[in-house]
Amino acid sequence: MDAADAETVTGGETGRALAQLAAAVVTLCALTGATYLVPGLGRYRPFVPGEDEVPLGRLFQEYGEVPAFAGAGGSYGGPSRPTARAREQLGAAVAANLGDEPSAPAAVPAPDRRAGGDAPPAIHIDPSEYEGIEEHIENPDALRPFFRALERTARREPGAVTRVAHYGDSSIATDLITHTVRRRMQRRFGDAGHGFVLVSRGTMPYGHRDVRHRAGDGWQLRQIVASQDRHGLYGYGGVAYHPTGSGAWARFATDDDAPVGGSVSRFHVYYRRQPNGGRLRYRVDDGEPRQLDTRGEHGDAVEVVEVPDGPHELEIRAGGGPLRVYGVALERDVPGVVYDSLGLVGARARRLLNYDEEHVSRQMELRAPSLLVLGFGGNEADDPTHRVEAYEQEFVQVIRRMRAGREAMACLVFAPLDQARRNERGDVETIPSIPVIVEAQRAAARREGCAFYDTFGAMGGEGAMRAWSRARPRLALSDYRHATPAGYEVIGNMFYKALLEAFADHLR
Repeated sequence: MDAADAETVTGGETGRALAQLAAAVVTLCALTGATYLVPGLGRYRPFVPGEDEVPLGRLFQEYGEVPAFAGAGGSYGGPSRPTARAREQLGAAVAANLGDEPSAPAAVPAPDRRAGGDAPPAIHIDPSEYEGIEEHIENPDALRPFFRALERTARREPGAVTRVAHYGDSSIATDLITHTVRRRMQRRFGDAGHGFVLVSRGTMPYGHRDVRHRAGDGWQLRQIVASQDRHGLYGYGGVAYHPTGSGAWARFATDDDAPVGGSVSRFHVYYRRQPNGGRLRYRVDDGEPRQLDTRGEHGDAVEVVEVPDGPHELEIRAGGGPLRVYGVALERDVPGVVYDSLGLVGARARRLLNYDEEHVSRQMELRAPSLLVLGFGGNEADDPTHRVEAYEQEFVQVIRRMRAGREAMACLVFAPLDQARRNERGDVETIPSIPVIVEAQRAAARREGCAFYDTFGAMGGEGAMRAWSRARPRLALSDYRHATPAGYEVIGNMFYKALLEAFADHLR
């Protein structure tokens, strides 16, 4: 083949390549145009005016790596200052609380005794202890009973234990938000024990941090979430347990490796007396077994097992006959805080109305919390419709049922996390019912004289889950309904600081 023929062949191949490229471009343009013409293809549009992404950027963000946020300390990276990008993407308050938990236990500050005379020692809280938050407690005056108890604890008065009962759905059942708040409060005001633990996790993904807990398979559960007890007797934690055989046992122990909760001086066993009640056997460490007879008139009761303050384990076993057991609380005989994590997987707030009124009132009397926290709304986001007035009225009923007329118990409504889903374009967007639920809960709290914490707003409001799921460390799971451990830690830090700020204002 001579040079002329070669040039002709090369030219022909180039022409065909250009023609193929042109055809591909035309086809791509046609397909792109179809996404704007056919409504069902809207999610595939490469760009829509007003979106905060560059054209085609979603492809790389959805299937490739997302920009990393530096500056996440705590358990998820080395401590450092949050970057400007993190503040821009997540908001300054969220960024400031990434990995904010102290890495080592801090000594409980001693009261300031410079006041002199007969005045009680002053309690000093430096504003730096609660800096970095933008969402504050609404109606903090409603927390006065809680703050009065916390004052006595902060002054190290003998026997001054401040208890918090934090109910909620799956975001609480993992004890991630609550264990962050528990650790910080106990480091600040004193460790009075881990608090309440259910007998067994059963079918629920239930767990607690900073405590050792195991149980056998011989327990039958009756859960308030499933309305499984016609009498409404579910105990303080919303689950009652009945033995089904010799495998009904459970162990509760302090955790030597935990930064808090390493000591206990009394175990509280919560159970119900009944005329045909059976026997519950229990043993501390390697000691001799003891027996608790639950026969008696119908009513709830507590067996207190005293031990020398330190690391211990309590084992309970069914000893024959009918039993109804609710759980065990670990406490210490020292001034401090106890923070009960009472998560109910899959729960909507209205499930608490399954409680018998007299029974739940008795449970609150026995446990004596100074603060009741109600943290629901995530599961309600899936309900077809929400009217503010109807949901508000329902939540008012829940507050009244759980508060049980106890004037010495403050209450706080803890709004739901942002809940999101993908729209027809594949974008992650807040479920429209969430802002409605938040406003209804805010109104219910105001009507019943409760404080309110806008968790949804603290996260960043609408679109928060989208930003959190793209953060590094990742702060939200891919279901866009739950946070990661790092994300729950951020929420716990912000809530703790909001409480501390409100307490400082109360002291002033």
